Amino acid sequence: MKKLALTFLILVLVSGCSNPFSIRMCADYFPLQVGNKWVYNVGGEASFKAEIEVMSYDTFYTVTVGGEEMLIERRAGEVNIVYELTTTYLGEKVFFGTIHEPYLSLPFIENDNWEREFKPSTVYKGDTVRKSLFIAVDSVKITTLTVPSGKFNEVYRIRRTRIEDEDSLISYEWYAPNVGLIRKETLLDSVTWELEDFTPHEE
Repeated sequence: MKKLALTFLILVLVSGCSNPFSIRMCADYFPLQVGNKWVYNVGGEASFKAEIEVMSYDTFYTVTVGGEEMLIERRAGEVNIVYELTTTYLGEKVFFGTIHEPYLSLPFIENDNWEREFKPSTVYKGDTVRKSLFIAVDSVKITTLTVPSGKFNEVYRIRRTRIEDEDSLISYEWYAPNVGLIRKETLLDSVTWELEDFTPHEE
């Protein structure tokens, strides 16, 4: 009888969202419902506000970031950015096809890390043209963070490294449960994004 009671208690703790562990398991750290809208204060050499909104969903989510459209793919366990991978060769644009660039691995796991590397090539005007892209996420940890929109608990912080050809960019990102990105810092240009307001889609 005691064993059954203990088993039931464990199931309640794991399936419910009332304790920190289960909040992290139940929460959506990258909510993509159509109509969701985020407003950020962006600071750096120039300060401005940036809006992100989920506009539609067909095969991919269409998301506007500062008025520019991007396609996001949400699969079980991962979020990808979908676009045409290109490079410039002899002053002209060369296409390598559509790429599904890994953006996040979900659910977040503390101390987790992953990486992905692409090395496509194509023949252009008789020459072999190559491209390289490396993505890595590490330094995943749970924390608490206060931004203009409020204080958030059970926040995941990650470090993202993106190396395209010879260009390297390292950023830190913070994700809150059922809200998504609440802060971002890019080290190269010292630009920060902080969430000012989040408006979820209303049924």
